[in-house]
Amino acid sequence: MADPAYRRRRVVHTEWLVILAGALLTGATMLWNITASPDTQYDEVVYTRAAQQVAQGWHLTWTNSPMFVHPPLSFLAQAAWLRLLGLGSAPLGDAIVAARVLTAGVTVFAVLLLGLIAAYLAPVAGRRRGLLLVGIVVALAATDPVLLRYGRLALIEPLALVVALLTLCLAIWLRRERALIYVPVVGLASGLTLLTKEVTVFLLFTPVLHAVLGREWRRAAIVLGGFLWGLGLWLLFPLWSVALGLTSDFVDIKFATVQRLLGLLQITGWNRPGVSFLAAIGDQFGQYAASYVVLACGGIALVWLLTRAVTGASRWLLAWLLTSYAFGAYTVLLGTLNEQFFVYILPAAIVGSVLAGDAAIARLAAGRRPAGRRFPKALAGAVAITAVTVAVLGSSLGGWVRLYASDNDGVFTLADTVRSRFPSCAALAVTGDPDKYAYLLPGHPVAAFATGQGAQSHGLHLFVLSDKDVAAGYGNATKELTTWVRARGTLLATFTSATYQGLQLWETPLDPYDPLADVEPLPGGVFVGTDTARCGGFPVLDGPGGDFATAWRALGGKAVLGAPMSASWTAAGTSYQVFTGAVLTLDANGRAAALPVVPDLARTDPAGYRAAGLPPVSGARALTDPAIAAAYRQEPMNALLGDPAGPATPMPDGRVRQAFAGGVLERAADSDRVRLAPIGRLALDAGLVRPDREAADRVAAPPLPSDLGPPQPTTVQPFVISLLAGLALYTGLPVVLIELARLGYRRPDRRWPS
Repeated sequence: MADPAYRRRRVVHTEWLVILAGALLTGATMLWNITASPDTQYDEVVYTRAAQQVAQGWHLTWTNSPMFVHPPLSFLAQAAWLRLLGLGSAPLGDAIVAARVLTAGVTVFAVLLLGLIAAYLAPVAGRRRGLLLVGIVVALAATDPVLLRYGRLALIEPLALVVALLTLCLAIWLRRERALIYVPVVGLASGLTLLTKEVTVFLLFTPVLHAVLGREWRRAAIVLGGFLWGLGLWLLFPLWSVALGLTSDFVDIKFATVQRLLGLLQITGWNRPGVSFLAAIGDQFGQYAASYVVLACGGIALVWLLTRAVTGASRWLLAWLLTSYAFGAYTVLLGTLNEQFFVYILPAAIVGSVLAGDAAIARLAAGRRPAGRRFPKALAGAVAITAVTVAVLGSSLGGWVRLYASDNDGVFTLADTVRSRFPSCAALAVTGDPDKYAYLLPGHPVAAFATGQGAQSHGLHLFVLSDKDVAAGYGNATKELTTWVRARGTLLATFTSATYQGLQLWETPLDPYDPLADVEPLPGGVFVGTDTARCGGFPVLDGPGGDFATAWRALGGKAVLGAPMSASWTAAGTSYQVFTGAVLTLDANGRAAALPVVPDLARTDPAGYRAAGLPPVSGARALTDPAIAAAYRQEPMNALLGDPAGPATPMPDGRVRQAFAGGVLERAADSDRVRLAPIGRLALDAGLVRPDREAADRVAAPPLPSDLGPPQPTTVQPFVISLLAGLALYTGLPVVLIELARLGYRRPDRRWPS
């Protein structure tokens, strides 16, 4: 293209057509239907939330602590993007979609950079064959299932991959430049890569390994200097923690990260206790089969190159494959493996597979057998490699159609459903990561529990279930939870989600007599939830109005007296509180009794009384049922209820009930457990008791347990200021140092007298 005659041709150069076709293909696979697929996940939600926090007020956090797990550069880029679009304070769902556009666009450039690297690594292929190889590399990368999965999400991986590939491109481009140029340029790119994601360090070591493989020790010192120069720029990250006064927190988090990389602490990924690596591979095989084939072919290419004497471009490919597969093998065998780590391994595998296949065909063609052979080896090899390429592309494109051309936004749809069907205070118990839903549903309490009983003990009756979360061990939900909810609850809605293999919204019923459900401690008593959304309830307290909590517990608590239906109030020197099974009163001396409302209910509303399944009130008052008689004779039940108001009567619903002045004792026909039948609502509806407005209004439930610590400084402004200063220093200081070193080694000029 440098030839003037070539440049004067009035035609579109093939190189530009390849670039345009690659950009269009990658743009289509990455950006098509990006609003509805893939389904969102925890990392995407909290990372976008952190970017919004930066855009709004420079606070890099989604909790009360600064983000020290990953470097800040990717969050700053996303924050700038959201600020540019005016979405810094938009609903989180809209911000996530906008952030996906940024990362998907960045992935397009990463794929084009991969094609550029492939073009350099295939210099002997010739122009036409080289362009064909570049086109195949771009097509495989643009349709690769793993790169598609994470290139379409608002995560760190696309941004980290593009700067890592750019650094590798610069290292190749400047491979023969002196230290004065190489160290500041590649060192700066390496530092920015490390400040995006530290796990890319193995890719940055590729130029060093390339020089070592060639025994070019002087060159190795130069490229190692560029690597160390970039590592120095990374020190701005811990310097930020020093500026915040949180150095010990930074050290603790990074120490935990090192433990995870060493496999000593495994809390995520496929190496977690109880999670099988092979089972996870098999479970994801349908989605990632094409990526697995490419990884296998790349491994074969690595072994093949290790058996050859390599120089030039082949040595670059060997160094790249060695660093990539060494990292992959390490994470599988020792470290904590996350499937997004394959994003950094697959580029080398794709280029290695394509170039090794081309080299194999070329070697077979050079050594083909005499004519007369019907299918020469070169043709057979070309057919086999073409068939594998077509199969991989076909599998990838089929997976793309299945996963990304259709809707796969169950989490977003579920959040919309919860917002439309329930009040903003409605609480959810979820499988997997609770923060994913909490940030999409601001105001809604969200928690994760291992069992259904544990969730209901905190008043949660709305459940979001994902069988994939339970099978993969995400969160702390168990198989017992999903089985328990489905056995007792009602399915409210289902949501299509290929990512989570379907999501379901369930509701379990409220039991006003369950002693372990909906009861939470408060100072001086308890709070009892009275609706399935956990939006409110009533306290049962000891205090100035009377010791209702003590009396309630003495009478058997929720299991006998039921849940409260009002708070306590005082009128004419007497304190009252309505419960499911009775209206408790406390006189000035603190003596508890049940307001004798049962005869009044039977007299004032006989039809409602009978419809509620309550027993007759008559002159026969004998204690003929042994279980009811035994319960009534116990203190303080007899003093509470007063005299019998009717006989023990078997009712049509299968229970035996007997009326007393202050309540109705009941038991199941096949049980000796006795409790007070529900009459509190009847007494309220009949106007026999009239709580004041404050006592009648439900109060908010206490906050769910939280693992948030005390607020810490989270501003990222010190890092931004030091980064700008560091960029200026890193571009100028190497030049000054190298020139000073050259002056020190310069021979004295003999033209001047000493």
